[in-house]
Amino acid sequence: MKKIIKYFLLCLIVFTPILCFACEWKGVLPYISPGIRFGWDFEKKFTFSTKISIGFMFEGGFANITYGSKYPVFQDAYVTDPNFEKYDYLDVQAAFSFNPKETLTLYTGGGAGLIFYKEDGVNKSAPRITVFSGFIVFPTLDVIFLPGHVRYDTGLQIVLPLPLTKLDFIAGV
Repeated sequence: MKKIIKYFLLCLIVFTPILCFACEWKGVLPYISPGIRFGWDFEKKFTFSTKISIGFMFEGGFANITYGSKYPVFQDAYVTDPNFEKYDYLDVQAAFSFNPKETLTLYTGGGAGLIFYKEDGVNKSAPRITVFSGFIVFPTLDVIFLPGHVRYDTGLQIVLPLPLTKLDFIAGV
């Protein structure tokens, strides 16, 4: 858990100034986005994931930092790693639209980061990448690089971006 906090703080330290400066740019909208994901990995098991992102949207794209957790739905379905249960992840993600003037903008992008997991009682980390495309509903492909093994997980992610500007929490002041 300390490793997760360390990497999260590092990403937050790098990402926060970008987010703050972006708020001053015309046409940039900071947001927070919770999400859930239902997946199927290529080792014949279902997965469920929750996540939270903070980032900014701009004309033609978005960028964010994401923290999430992925869980297997059926524990007994693990083939290669019986002691590899759930993992937490931290990603930096970006996506772009090839036609941002459309009524329904579809974004295509990806992310890179780390997973943090426990195997046989030992805390470990491994690299992770993700690719996605969509708007509110995103088909995704996650790839994690475990020592001596690559694991793929395809799924459907649903997100709810909530703007962080023009929110008046102190009415009448």
